[in-house]
Amino acid sequence: MAVTAAVLRRWNANDRRTQASRIASAAVLALCDLPDRVVLGLGGGPMLIHPKIVNVNIEPFANVTVVGDAHRLPIADNSVDAVHCEAVFEHLADPHIAAAEMQRVMKPGAIAFVCTPFMQSFHGYPSHCQNFTHVGHCRLFDRAGLEIVESGTCVGPAWTLTGIILAFLSTYLPRVLRWPALAAWTIFSLMFIRPLDRWLASSDQAYVLASTTYVLVRKPITGPAE
Repeated sequence: MAVTAAVLRRWNANDRRTQASRIASAAVLALCDLPDRVVLGLGGGPMLIHPKIVNVNIEPFANVTVVGDAHRLPIADNSVDAVHCEAVFEHLADPHIAAAEMQRVMKPGAIAFVCTPFMQSFHGYPSHCQNFTHVGHCRLFDRAGLEIVESGTCVGPAWTLTGIILAFLSTYLPRVLRWPALAAWTIFSLMFIRPLDRWLASSDQAYVLASTTYVLVRKPITGPAE
């Protein structure tokens, strides 16, 4: 039991994101440390990924600063310096509206990091409406009037394989077999499958079975800064 607990701690503590996506995310979060900058955590909470981020969520969870709907953000036009949004757009009924709202509240020149599942099983709060390929991500935000700075794989194919099999085991196995199978697969995949993403997640074909994709976007500067 102690061995399984230690393995699970290592599983959860390991940052599974690609280096490129971590750098893109860090570029947004770094603005939190600059004076008079507002960085919006769209869908943030109850986790607090930076002590100065302004989290917006539909429920008053812990570490939520503003309660509001991503489709109708209670935030003024051109008032936000950056947006950080992780695992949110798959839950939105109308992602194109939320993307337009994000564009509206961003200042000219503001940047945003968004990552969303592609190859993941159904999960949801309040529901799970869609997933995004890297191409779909770019089209969504391009149509909202945002410039695509970069896009790609956030979490790689090995994580897809381990996650899908975990979902299969936990959903469809009889209860008497479920926990032993989950424990065995967790240990095996941690040792032999997940490490493959060190190479697979940065390959040219990573997007084919990426667990999540990401995009870094910028709002165009169309006139003199106010």
